[in-house]
Amino acid sequence: MKFYLSALAVATVVSSFSTYAATESFEAKVTVQNAVVLTKDNDLNFGTIRAISDPLGAEQATLTVNPDPAASPVTSQDNPTGNAASISIIEGGEAGAFSVSDVVPNSILTISDPVNTLILPLAGQGLNEPDFTVDAWTYFITSGTNSGALYTQGTPNLQAGADGAVSFNIGATLSTSSNASSVDYPDGEYSGSFNIEVSY
Repeated sequence: MKFYLSALAVATVVSSFSTYAATESFEAKVTVQNAVVLTKDNDLNFGTIRAISDPLGAEQATLTVNPDPAASPVTSQDNPTGNAASISIIEGGEAGAFSVSDVVPNSILTISDPVNTLILPLAGQGLNEPDFTVDAWTYFITSGTNSGALYTQGTPNLQAGADGAVSFNIGATLSTSSNASSVDYPDGEYSGSFNIEVSY
């Protein structure tokens, strides 16, 4: 009888301690960033020049800015043999510069060329005044895995570093007008707005 009471007492003590559970809610999150963070560090500048356009628009003189900062010269001119159009450099230009950040580390990126081609006087283009066109875009990688290399369009090599960042310069060729014009280039600043796209 005594044994039975002791066993009953132990069973009673054990059953009196219940198991208590705590519950807490939480969220599962993810942030998608498919867009590249692209920052302009400086504009493309063709410098200060003397420019003469062919009145018939048949010949174009050109001015090229090399994206490689170590190139000598960075700015070079090419005038047609007919001498109806010409460009002479007074002050050399400078390549544009861009930085890419917050991308997948070591990822390969693609650069799409700007589509606009015109550079016009800031004061407005007068009747029969010549303009400039810009094309032949070139790129030079200044940081990242392939720093010091020219960017190649067919096999993209703009590769971010382990920090998810890369930078590059942009160069191009400026040409005198291909349109007929009856007056000279007026003095002043010429400008055009361009969009460049970098993507995975």
